Amino acid sequence: MEITLIDVAIISLYFILLAIVAYFAKKKIRGLTDYFLAGRRLTLPIFIATLVSTWYGGILGVGQYSYFSGLGNWLTQGIFYYIMALLFALFLAHKIRKSNLFTIPDQLEKFYDKKSRFLGSIFNFILVTPAPYILSLGVIFMFLFGVPKWIGIVIVLAILIAYTLYSGFYGVIYTDFLQFIFMMVGVALVVPFAIAKYGGFEFLTANLPETHLHITGGLTTQMILVWGFIAFWTFVDPGFYQRCYAAKDSKIPRKGILISIGFWILFDICTTFTGMYAFAANKAGHISIEILENGLPQPEVYMIFANSVLPPVIMGVFLIGIIATLMSTIDSFTLLGAMNISHDIYKNTFKPDATDKQVMKVTKIGIVITASFGATLALFFSGIISMWYTIGTVCISTLIVPVLGGFFIKTKKPPISGVLSMIAGAGVSTVWMINGYSNLSWGWPVYWFEIEPMYPGILAALLVYLFIIGTSKIYKYKGVV
Repeated sequence: MEITLIDVAIISLYFILLAIVAYFAKKKIRGLTDYFLAGRRLTLPIFIATLVSTWYGGILGVGQYSYFSGLGNWLTQGIFYYIMALLFALFLAHKIRKSNLFTIPDQLEKFYDKKSRFLGSIFNFILVTPAPYILSLGVIFMFLFGVPKWIGIVIVLAILIAYTLYSGFYGVIYTDFLQFIFMMVGVALVVPFAIAKYGGFEFLTANLPETHLHITGGLTTQMILVWGFIAFWTFVDPGFYQRCYAAKDSKIPRKGILISIGFWILFDICTTFTGMYAFAANKAGHISIEILENGLPQPEVYMIFANSVLPPVIMGVFLIGIIATLMSTIDSFTLLGAMNISHDIYKNTFKPDATDKQVMKVTKIGIVITASFGATLALFFSGIISMWYTIGTVCISTLIVPVLGGFFIKTKKPPISGVLSMIAGAGVSTVWMINGYSNLSWGWPVYWFEIEPMYPGILAALLVYLFIIGTSKIYKYKGVV
């Protein structure tokens, strides 16, 4: 795809704006709490902008899925997540802000012990790896400018490390506010231009499979349920927790999440119909989309379609919207991974007497480590959805039971219940997944009994967790402990 010089100039201006915003954000940092949580002073508009933009990093994967399943994308990548976000807002957001902590491993130590914190830190670090989103930007730069993927990844890495390391969470939230505007405007522009060029619903019905117009998108019941379980990611999403911890008061998180759901619905309407228009335009012969071995389209499907309907300048704004959607997630996840290294592992596991200055220094080193680890994974993985799916499956199976159990099971819980449930969830889901990937069919794993690994992983974690709690109660009743 060729883009005009004016579009390149617009993209360049976007990165210059990021640098300017990060420069001024740096001036607000006075200490460690500012660097981690912006001094716990997030107002409602900033909370909404940073949460909406950060939670939507999988834009290229969503493009593939909306092309592949039509309205099924809205169900699996939208509706399930709205439900989970609603439950998070109603039952968790207030509790998290009142706890006045910093990270999910902080919560695990509060519920159980330091061993739970340490193990939780490792899986939390994996969960927030920016690898899928760095890979996405590497693919975009390769597609737009014809450079090798690794060069695109290195460019992303350099930009990311520079402004995140320099300005911390203040830089993240202020650049997120800018990126929120670009992503909402940029992606929204495509649908009206598509309607103007190709026509409305009649064009879609004439060129789409019937399944694309059903809410299930032709997906199997088990696959739909798997994506429903992956939406439980919300309950252990470190980005949600960080923004709740950083809110100015305990009322903002609930109100902010509820308003954010509205923005996600609007955004998903645009992304889903853009994918459907891309399928219809390809079927009608207006554009050419390559179908990969696993049946999904090439990840650049949104950009190929947008290029067929958007004029210069508008195309540049659209590309900024796509890039901003990814950058807002990459910078946030990189800082969260660095906090795992400095706050959860360095300070609270190995060096409890570390000063704030030392922790901040290790955090900056952690930013380089987290970003480099993500870039390394991005170089060795080729599939965005497969990476997203694999990380989500294992880490959710590991964390969901001890985290939610800590919040909602009021009885005293044996400290070992946290660690053993995480080991069970991680072990079972990983072994199940390895077996599936050793037996591929059309590029997709074939699992034991055709059961997705998240089910046995969560079940194993839950059974171990309840067994330990139940056994502890029996021993107490008999006077053994």
